[in-house]
Amino acid sequence: MKQRTRWALSVATLCLISLSLAAQEAEVDISACRGIYTVLKAMRDGAPKEQVSSMLETLLDTRPYQVMFKHYNRSWRPNHLPKPVFKRMILSLQFAEEYSAGENERADTMRARWTKYYPNLSPYEKQLRQLEGANLSKLINDAVRFAQEWLPPEWKIPKFYFPVIPNGGSPAFALENTQGYDFLQLAQGTIGEIDLNWLAGTVSHESHHLGMRSTMPGSLSAADAMAFRVVSLCVAEGVATYFISGPPPGRAPAFKGTSFHVFTGELAKAWNDQVSAEEEILQHQTMLLDKAMAGLLTEEAFNAELREYWLNGVVGRAYTLGAEMFGAIYTAFGKEGVFAAIQNPRRLFELYNAAIDAKPEALKRCVRVPDKAVKQALAIGRSVPLARGALPLRTQRAGTQKGKRDVHG
Repeated sequence: MKQRTRWALSVATLCLISLSLAAQEAEVDISACRGIYTVLKAMRDGAPKEQVSSMLETLLDTRPYQVMFKHYNRSWRPNHLPKPVFKRMILSLQFAEEYSAGENERADTMRARWTKYYPNLSPYEKQLRQLEGANLSKLINDAVRFAQEWLPPEWKIPKFYFPVIPNGGSPAFALENTQGYDFLQLAQGTIGEIDLNWLAGTVSHESHHLGMRSTMPGSLSAADAMAFRVVSLCVAEGVATYFISGPPPGRAPAFKGTSFHVFTGELAKAWNDQVSAEEEILQHQTMLLDKAMAGLLTEEAFNAELREYWLNGVVGRAYTLGAEMFGAIYTAFGKEGVFAAIQNPRRLFELYNAAIDAKPEALKRCVRVPDKAVKQALAIGRSVPLARGALPLRTQRAGTQKGKRDVHG
């Protein structure tokens, strides 16, 4: 009996350990939403400016707003939004003399959003009731756990602070161990109604990024290190977009396993536009790889590429091309193939082309990576062994098969 009890306790202990390792908890904080509503209501009800100013001062000293000010006033943009400026901007909704347009560019942008809510607080109240009535902690943590499923088992999403902060500036931001969201810009299915599915999907997508790890070997030459960045530039956004954000079908089939479908309206149109341009996008990436391998791609030029080409637009090209590559790999090789490419980005092109060969009917519209680029990617730091997790290919390709698309014709 004692042995059986001991065995049962051991199993229970193992289960608890397993749960604690698997569950990634976010600390959800929506207190600022109620706090600022109290301030706005007091102003609307005719409270004296001194009373409102004191209420607002206390609120802006709370943790959510302190994190917000840290975000806006980072080391590379100090005094971007001083606390007194933000405070006066809020007060000016009722007391016009407190703030004048042109004082602060960020505050000007914010004020335009606040003025949509202040004349009639009903939409704000409706959103607030919905947020407070939802089991937001469960919603967010379920979203985080879903993101964890699309990371290699040993890569864990760290615990993070999740404040919803009415501010009117950045729709969302990440800072150290924080993911912050603007209450005034939460996606709405209808006026005054928060799209909680969109919110959960966005949090899940961003949480996946928190769990990603650098797999670049530390002993690469400068040219090889830059080449590694080029071949992996679509990895993080590609995985999170395909498996979490639920884009429409592209040249690879849509993933049916996500409950988040944030690609509606403008996003879906932008996605389709990028899918139609995949030949040009892949050709651009292979051109960058040529420059990197030759030692001709500088840090400044690469960063400009990210800003102006790969991450620019409603749906960045890195999101689309990466999602399509991982969609193809998943179609042919399942999650094992996806994790192999995440952990060894030098094999991404190889696995992608092999997937096209393995599932020619399902992936017949996919654009092949040229053999030269596949070999270049595999040759990065050739003396440095590939990271663990490599997948034996079930289909080897000898040359470009007739009828397959290739960006170099």
